[in-house]
Amino acid sequence: MKDAVKKRQSHAGLIIAEETFRLLISSRTDELLSLSLYIKSHCQNKNCFTRPLLGDILSEATKIEELLDGYGVRNNQRWYLFRELVATIKLFANVSYILLHLKHSVPTYSLLSIEDDFLKATDEAFSSTCKILVSVVGCLLKQAENLKINLPESIPGEKSFIEELPPGHLPVDRKSRKVSSAEETVVYLATAFLNLAEASSFLHIPHEERIENYRDYIPDPISEEKLRNLEYKFHNLQSLYDTHISDSNVESLDENLPVLRGHVSVIFHLLETATALAHYCERHVLISESKKVNISSCQTDYTPLFKVLVNYSLCFSSLYIKKGRKLCQLMLKNYAKQGQIIVFVPRYRGFHVRPSTLIAKIVNHYGSEVWMKLGSDTYNASFTLDLFLANETLNARKKRLLVEEVARVIKNGSYDEAGNLVRSVRTVINTLMESGKVVIYELKFPLEQLRPLEDENPYQSIIRIFTQLFVMGKIDIKVDEQVSFSGDLRVLADIKLLAEHGYGEDDSGNNLDLPEALSYLRK
Repeated sequence: MKDAVKKRQSHAGLIIAEETFRLLISSRTDELLSLSLYIKSHCQNKNCFTRPLLGDILSEATKIEELLDGYGVRNNQRWYLFRELVATIKLFANVSYILLHLKHSVPTYSLLSIEDDFLKATDEAFSSTCKILVSVVGCLLKQAENLKINLPESIPGEKSFIEELPPGHLPVDRKSRKVSSAEETVVYLATAFLNLAEASSFLHIPHEERIENYRDYIPDPISEEKLRNLEYKFHNLQSLYDTHISDSNVESLDENLPVLRGHVSVIFHLLETATALAHYCERHVLISESKKVNISSCQTDYTPLFKVLVNYSLCFSSLYIKKGRKLCQLMLKNYAKQGQIIVFVPRYRGFHVRPSTLIAKIVNHYGSEVWMKLGSDTYNASFTLDLFLANETLNARKKRLLVEEVARVIKNGSYDEAGNLVRSVRTVINTLMESGKVVIYELKFPLEQLRPLEDENPYQSIIRIFTQLFVMGKIDIKVDEQVSFSGDLRVLADIKLLAEHGYGEDDSGNNLDLPEALSYLRK
């Protein structure tokens, strides 16, 4: 083991001779260069780019890239451009392959209709990526000649890459697992999709804003990192579906499941293309580093790259996510179980902006009807403004309770009988604070400016001042008021969890972290 380590370390310090390295690369790039020559001579053919051809290019480019990286080409000025071109060919061969896969697969998916022609857009995106691939292949061949790499004398024939697919499919005759109910599976998958839909909000920006300067949106808000993370999650959801449903009869129990599978798959493949293109935009087009060679010197126009990323990959991801979201909300409604919960009113200022917004977001996340009841009044929990109205009732009750508490303190003699209004108010405030009845949100009051109104006795002045302080939000009175929510139990479970975590804030209105189960609220 130690000898092997020493051997590797000794090899790491060696400098390979230029001629030795050139001969090595020449012997290993024959297939890739042969494919490049084929593309150069057949690119005008409408059916030039097929999956067999793109698969071979992807395989060969991957092998050469790994070989070049193993010899530290990234840090070598002479060979760096060659490596960049190989990596570019690999990336655009992969994206083009995915686009072809979509073109062949989409007709088999059960997709909801969208406002744009997806297959036509896929053809246009495929044409753009293939044009870039043709351009970069030409650059690679020129660079190979510059490096004195021998070009192959022969190229493959067209028959090598023909993809003739007879119609039809094999009979469905394999036994599958029998499941009595699809409810648990549907609820799990639909909820998982809704959570991913919340995490995908940044994808909607280019489509909704109809941007013109694509580069301004990369890498913020559109970045390779965010896209790759989202791609992984949709891939995981697709895998979960195939693991738990594809080998069972569940799809026959709910007609919406194949539709959901189609949306998950098309979104995943679109995100694959988006991640790859965003990677290239960030690393090879937008970032200019002194050590790197700008491959735009090969006269490749990368404007179509940004258009494919934004107008195709991102926009259609956005459209299908929105459609899938509505589908999942419908699926959850079909399996909704009605119930009711009772929770305490938010301690800080009741149903003000933060708690009302979070509650409405939970309800709208699931697309269900949920109603909140306070006393004899009922409010639609999906509307933030409707929940605000509950505060009118709450504040009216709090105001009455505050007046009662202030009156009780005054009757007990806890104020300045000599008629000093400022001293009386301070005394009452301290008494209420000591008893834990009142919360002070602002410690500095302009008490010295207090004056009794004409024909107002000390008692009335104190009551009026405390009422003003309450209305101004400087003080509050503690109440243990409760409200009830009725609707889908799954939605109510999240509202209850939110209430148990202070509706996202402490008693002073400071932000509190929410549990992982409610992470979609922070998207």
